[in-house]
Order: sequence, then structure tokens, then C-alpha cells
Amino acid sequence: MKNLLIGAISGNYTVADVQGWVETSNFENVERMLLIYNATDTLVEYLKENNVSIMNPTFDCWGRELPEFTTNTGTMTVESSYNLIHNVRFFHIWSYLKTADHAHVIITDVRDVYFNSNPFDGLDPDKITATSEIITYNQEAWNKEHVYVNLGLIGIDVLSDKQVHNVGVWGGPLALVQEMCMDIYLLSAGKLKVADQTSFNYLIQTKYKEQTKFTTLEDKFAVHLHVINAGLVAFDLNTVSQYKVVHQYDRIANFKR
Repeated sequence: MKNLLIGAISGNYTVADVQGWVETSNFENVERMLLIYNATDTLVEYLKENNVSIMNPTFDCWGRELPEFTTNTGTMTVESSYNLIHNVRFFHIWSYLKTADHAHVIITDVRDVYFNSNPFDGLDPDKITATSEIITYNQEAWNKEHVYVNLGLIGIDVLSDKQVHNVGVWGGPLALVQEMCMDIYLLSAGKLKVADQTSFNYLIQTKYKEQTKFTTLEDKFAVHLHVINAGLVAFDLNTVSQYKVVHQYDRIANFKR
């Protein structure tokens, strides 16, 4: 049974935007799939040429046909949050996984992700693998603000002293990932700010805490470079090749794979 590596992209992405993900993810026994919102022929053709399966979502969480999805978090409203691709991708992944036949699933961002080695090698077979940014919610304004706006004082109480785990790289056994996707979407839709990451972090610290493996840089699974570029986390960039998944490399000027 194959594993599944899955992500979501928008039609405003270029081929160059997805090449890093596509060209470094061709692993044995791994099926690759990308959800394309507002799809373009150019992207579809490129992905087909590289044996990446495609899902083109055309329906919302009520099953209604929807020709276009919201992409800009800056202009998101409570109403449009239901169809913001950052949130709704988890509804559509949940929908796909209901009838999928895979052992394990890893969900990643795409435009700012590449792979040094197969991320399924050594993945915990029974738990969700969450990947830490190392900083806590108290240490970074963006994450702290989003927790407060989306989850209020309950979110602050639960998460303030916890490390931020990035929703752009995580995975686990299919049934557990499917359930988590369902809960991320239900907790994120209808919020004032993009809420996929705050929802994921709340869930792994509450409902899924005993079913989550919390990884750090020492695990050499994933490295998130935004906080490193911002000077919040000490990291030797010469060691980046030791990590299976590299995320947010575009934040560092002149960074080369």
C-alpha cells in the first residue's frame, strides 16, 4: 500500500513555484497529489507530465458547486473564511481520504517546500507527527495575535507557553490524518483570521495530545526557516541538507537548494 504526499496550490502559482516540491518528492512507494484551486492548463499539464495526481475541488463544505475559492488571507472575511484555500484544503483532503487507500499521509505546503529525503522513512506509524518551529506562542507576535483573535482567552491559556508547530508540514496514519483534517476545517471556518495553524496547534495540545509525536530540530525531520531568518532561532544553515523536509526556504535571500 502506497503512502500519500499531498498539498494544495492555487492557479496563481507558476510552474517555477511548484518545481522544488515536484522535483524533490519522487520517492518509491509514494503517491503525490496536489489540490489545485482556480486551476490553470499550464499547471495541470506540468503536473501530469511529472506523474503528480491532481484534484480540482469545485464544491464547498455544503456540497454546493463553487467555481472559485478565496486565496488572499489579507482580504478574508468571516464569510469567505469557509472557502479560503488555507482552510478549505483540509475539508477537501478529508473528503478525498474518506475513500482513499493509503497507509500514511503527509500534508505539506508546496511553494516553499522541498525534500532532501523520503519523509515517510521513520515516520511514526501510529501517531500524528507535528513539526516545531521551536519558538513558543509568547515569543512571536503573528502566532500570538492569531491565537487570541481566533480562539480568545481559551487559546491563550492553552497555547501561550507551548511551542508553535507548523501546519505546513505534518502527517501520520490515514485515519488519524483524516480525522484531524475534519477538525482543523471545522475549527477554522468562520474565524476572523486565517486559522489553520491555530486550529492545528490547539488540537494537538488537547484532543490529539496523546496521539501526537512532537518533533524538534533534533529529530532532523523538518526545519522551518522563517523563524531562523527572523533571528528567533539559532540554526546552522550548513546542516539544512540533514533534514528530510525544508520549509520556508524562500524567506532567506539567495538561498539555494
